[in-house]
Amino acid sequence: MAKSAHHISLLLALTLAAALAYSCAGRKAATPAPSRYQRQPIKEVSEEQLKTDSRLIDALSLQESGRAEEALQAYADLAHDVPQCGAAWYEMSRLLLQRGWTDSAMACIARATAIDDSNLWYLRKQAEVQARRGDANGQAATLQRIADLQPNVLENHYDLSNARLAAGDLPGAVEALNRVERMIGVTEPVSLQKQRLWTAAGKPDKAEKEIEALAEALPGEKRYNAILAELNMGRKRYAKAKTYYDRVLAADPDDEYIHIQLAEYYKAVGKPAEADAEMERAFANPKLDCGTKVQLLASFYSSEEYYGDRSATTFRLLETAMAGCKDSAEYALLYADALMRQNRYSEAARWLELALQRDSSRYEVWEGLLICLSTDEEREADMTAAAARAERLFPMHTLPLYLQALAAARHEGYAEALEKLEKAAKWGFSKGYLEAETNGLMAECYYRTGAYDKAWRCFDRYLELRPDDWGTLNNYAYYLAEQGLELEKALAMSRRTIEAEPDNANSLDTYAWLLHLLGRDREALPYMKKAVQLDPKSETLKEHLKAIQP
Repeated sequence: MAKSAHHISLLLALTLAAALAYSCAGRKAATPAPSRYQRQPIKEVSEEQLKTDSRLIDALSLQESGRAEEALQAYADLAHDVPQCGAAWYEMSRLLLQRGWTDSAMACIARATAIDDSNLWYLRKQAEVQARRGDANGQAATLQRIADLQPNVLENHYDLSNARLAAGDLPGAVEALNRVERMIGVTEPVSLQKQRLWTAAGKPDKAEKEIEALAEALPGEKRYNAILAELNMGRKRYAKAKTYYDRVLAADPDDEYIHIQLAEYYKAVGKPAEADAEMERAFANPKLDCGTKVQLLASFYSSEEYYGDRSATTFRLLETAMAGCKDSAEYALLYADALMRQNRYSEAARWLELALQRDSSRYEVWEGLLICLSTDEEREADMTAAAARAERLFPMHTLPLYLQALAAARHEGYAEALEKLEKAAKWGFSKGYLEAETNGLMAECYYRTGAYDKAWRCFDRYLELRPDDWGTLNNYAYYLAEQGLELEKALAMSRRTIEAEPDNANSLDTYAWLLHLLGRDREALPYMKKAVQLDPKSETLKEHLKAIQP
């Protein structure tokens, strides 16, 4: 038959009481018991002690059955009647701490440890309460007592070191770790912690000595020399840092990071060419993955270096990284940007297309692709298709509309072009982006479709934004001449073009023809002759010359 839950709980309480009664009896153990529940040797006890044990059992039963309030009162009554019962004070401290009453818990556990300062359970509870109260100094003192009682338990010294550190006693924290080191010898966790402590204390020489001792104790570990090199780099002791880097290189010439560290060293001492060479050696190492290489590029070179005087090197490194990159799409934008900066638009377009296969939600990537495609006449159809898709995704952006219109106008689809251009004008031009280009193309399309008044307005707006565009100025003047409108205005515009480009046959032809239309053939003749000399194969120019000659 299974025992009842109450019976099991009572047995646990009896066992616990047997252990705690030892403290209530006022005796101290020379060697603290490893468990609070360990039975003590059976000894003859007084009737008074038996009564105390019975009251402890009753209080523990209440506690085990979840009646904490009644248990707390029972412990308090027992502690009042038997002040030397450390177990009662200890259990009250536990219950009070569970409620968050840290001051009361501290008062109780202090009474328990005063009765038996060799009881590890009491001491550990006291350290816990002190930590909850933020009493770092008190906690450190309690943990020191525990370490003295159990000097061979490493964990005690680690805890003491942390407590000393929390109390602001850095030398004490280090000394606790020194005791560990004397027990087990030089080890990485202890040495690195001591190095951090000395660094925090502002004593870099002592911090460095800890790593030196570690490197001496474990000569096969190259990374300790790497740490020492970095410590000296941080202190600008470059010659000493170089000594440690050389040791790492000698120990493992194939180390994937040593050349990066040497590159940092050469950069720090003002030798950029040597730094570049070390970076190239690092990037040639297949152990470094693409992502790491790309991150190194971004962190090692400043923007001025990356895009300026070190751009040739950075691009070589980027090409090396991309050649071995398993996930090219992740870094496609970075590579495309580098290619575009070198005016290698056709190559950049392929990488931007790869990036868009991965993520088509970023307009700036579409814009980059459209710019690249617009430079390649053979990919006009691809540009138009990409622009149409970009318009569907981002209908309020100008470039996709403008490029579709440009492609349509090239094939005399002026109505289609105007539909896109008018939509762009309706959305407006952010900071004037493509406003001039849109008005210029609209002017040409309106003129080709006979909407002359709209064409003149667009030409005027374009020339407000681009007053020195001699080609458009010449076209505008010639179109006015064709329509016989505002000839004096047209002549003034044409005059500006031949002053800017005196050897441009088209501009000379326009100027001469306007003079002819104004009845000033004598003035027009030398300009027309010069135009024919510059372009003797043009039949139009020859016909104009015949019309002007007397």
